Amino acid sequence: MALETLVVAVGPNDDARTEELTEAVLDVAAPTGANVVFLHVFSEQAYQAGIEEAGFDPDDPPSPDELASRLEAIDSMAAELGEADVPYGIEGRIGDEADAILEAATDVDADVLYVSGRKRSPTGKAVFGSTVHRLLMDSPCPVLFVREGLHGDWDGS
Repeated sequence: MALETLVVAVGPNDDARTEELTEAVLDVAAPTGANVVFLHVFSEQAYQAGIEEAGFDPDDPPSPDELASRLEAIDSMAAELGEADVPYGIEGRIGDEADAILEAATDVDADVLYVSGRKRSPTGKAVFGSTVHRLLMDSPCPVLFVREGLHGDWDGS
């Protein structure tokens, strides 16, 4: 299976995981020449708040793609991929997070979907883990889960 398109779902709390996500993406994208699509899904409320915070005219709002490109996590990862000459694009969508990610992975014919998170207690998994669980179960392609705090822990064996 050739790896041509990697989708990286970037959530609102991924600023703390950019190093791990970037390393995981570069490990695959750099040697294969795969194109990377950074994806951020806004709720309607978050999109409206982002327009306001960025100082856009509410009567002439930016596209979700433009607003996503202004996110610190995406900006940081895109800069590193650019330095490594890895092609990438940025996509923003509005809607249900899991639905939009699954739809985007299908739309771009993703070969791998990257998602991230942090270690959770069993209760935390039950309460907060539904989006990642749904992505793992319903993704049209393999899912690579990058957990916060693993940077430098993997020895390659």
